[in-house]
Amino acid sequence: MKQVLIISGHPNLAQSTANSLIIQEIQKQLPNVEVRFLDKLYPDYQIDVSAEQDALSRADVIVWQFPFYWYSTPALLKKWIDDVHTHGFAYGSTGDKLHGKPLIISFTTGGSAQDYSPEGHEGMELPALFPQFSQTAHLCSMAFQPPVYSQSMHYIAGISCADELAKVEANAIDHAQRLIQLIQSV
Repeated sequence: MKQVLIISGHPNLAQSTANSLIIQEIQKQLPNVEVRFLDKLYPDYQIDVSAEQDALSRADVIVWQFPFYWYSTPALLKKWIDDVHTHGFAYGSTGDKLHGKPLIISFTTGGSAQDYSPEGHEGMELPALFPQFSQTAHLCSMAFQPPVYSQSMHYIAGISCADELAKVEANAIDHAQRLIQLIQSV
């Protein structure tokens, strides 16, 4: 059985509806998955590089799960990437620990598909914003997989209505199913 590692990059997963439900669904269906909850492990942003590199070394499949913030990852996940993917570990002449491992980016956006279109508010489609992820995988000789993402996943407790919550929850469960299918196929 493949060892799946999920890096939860949400800066406050307790306040998340979509990202927390996606992870819960995956844990139900893939009980051997290891989830590294960065917000709980590193609220001070002091990453234990050795522990994280050990987790990556054990993994057969790596998933970065996060909300899409300002066209990228939240700051905590970006710091994790910067600190953990070191020369000699992830890249360079002796940096072979991630070679060949599938990397899946799995994320949610608050914006809709219409927002992320040439005619929409963002002015471009989401795939145009993926180069930093595929290039990171390339540098580390990882096998970059098609991203799994869900849009219109914006819900604020106490402000959004019950219908919006139901829609986000249904979409999060669907997202988890698509992610599980991809994990099982690699």
